[in-house]
Amino acid sequence: MDGSGSRLRDLSRLTARTRGAGLSAAVVALVVLLGTPAYAGPPHIGGEAKDDAVEMNAHAAAGAEAEAAATDPAVRLREFKRMADCDPSAVGTEAGSGVCLPVSSPAEFSALPGCEGEEPVQPLWMRERATATTAWGPWRNVMGWTCPADYTPVFTAEDFRRLPLAPPVLGIQPATGEHLVTMPAIAYTQAPAQTLTTDLLGVPVQVEATPTSYTWDFGDGTTITTTSPGHPYPDHDVTHPYTKVGTWTITLTTTYTGRYTLADDPTWHTINGTATTTTTSAPITTVEAPTHLVQDTCTTHNC
Repeated sequence: MDGSGSRLRDLSRLTARTRGAGLSAAVVALVVLLGTPAYAGPPHIGGEAKDDAVEMNAHAAAGAEAEAAATDPAVRLREFKRMADCDPSAVGTEAGSGVCLPVSSPAEFSALPGCEGEEPVQPLWMRERATATTAWGPWRNVMGWTCPADYTPVFTAEDFRRLPLAPPVLGIQPATGEHLVTMPAIAYTQAPAQTLTTDLLGVPVQVEATPTSYTWDFGDGTTITTTSPGHPYPDHDVTHPYTKVGTWTITLTTTYTGRYTLADDPTWHTINGTATTTTTSAPITTVEAPTHLVQDTCTTHNC
């Protein structure tokens, strides 16, 4: 497969926003191609071939249509047509010729999605040929009715977790690195919302990450989760007393929720998932403070 075909395969990992009744959340349509030869090999349309079926999402379809339209008709190896569904008993040979093509699953295929006031997009048909000099194969349906919004790429939780979120600075008091046993260690951070820009398959994306919870691992088996980022003395609200002598590190895991907007769409969309960052403190040493009974002052006896 050429580089453009590989790029279209990458598009298929995107999940379409599906509003249509009876349509899968993972793909916009799945139509079983009965009465036509089994689809051999990858469909080259940003989808997957499964037995006699083709799965395709709307964003991949738009890319495949654009690629085919930009290729000289004399040498292109695949063509696409948009056409409404028909009675499955109808017989047709050419999409767009005024004769309906047969549909193998009319009930599912004919279901019009609710597009929030927008006009639905007609089903998509495709035909292919092996070389520029061989005959075209039969037209096949590769996607049913969709909504305009289905053609917008989705920024997934996996995409969110790949972003280089900056871990917040972890503050510890006392700041000397030496703490008395049984005296509470104070932990806190400042974790403002972060705005990042990235690219989603050629589409510029702005992402806003907002911290929502903080998990503090004190290194001695004690872990607590808070919605507060903690505060320094005297307003401290995240503390932990170590009960024995030792050396410890505190690890802060900050959890973020996110939303994103696309360059050509000012609407903010919620990211379905969270991302985290991890911050580790410098070592903390806990020591005991023994007491001594003396006749004079500690200054005199250096106790």
